[in-house]
Amino acid sequence: MFRLVAIAVSLICALLFLLLLFLPATYVQNYGVPADNGAIFMVRRASPMFAGLALLLWLVRDAKRSPERNAICWMMIVVFAGIGVLSVFEYMASVADARILIAAFGEFGIAVLFGRILRVS
Repeated sequence: MFRLVAIAVSLICALLFLLLLFLPATYVQNYGVPADNGAIFMVRRASPMFAGLALLLWLVRDAKRSPERNAICWMMIVVFAGIGVLSVFEYMASVADARILIAAFGEFGIAVLFGRILRVS
């Protein structure tokens, strides 16, 4: 299960890296947030983090059960649950529109998948 999840999330992160780097205004506006210079600046600066996550998950996709693999799972849970919580918060604060909740669903889903990997390990 870890291999499949690591590959899938690696590809998602790689896609997000490209989207945030090359189309930051489109990404921001997709959630009903004005794509001003500050938003574009922050989104573009966040893009390398997704490249790093994509590379990390790709490189460890064949990792066997170990404390190191568990640490990676915990890291992914914190990252994606954290992004999910912030997505819901920004919706409740009327910063983003309801489309952000679709993203939150996916973010929480990724966190849950990595949590299931920990429970099986």
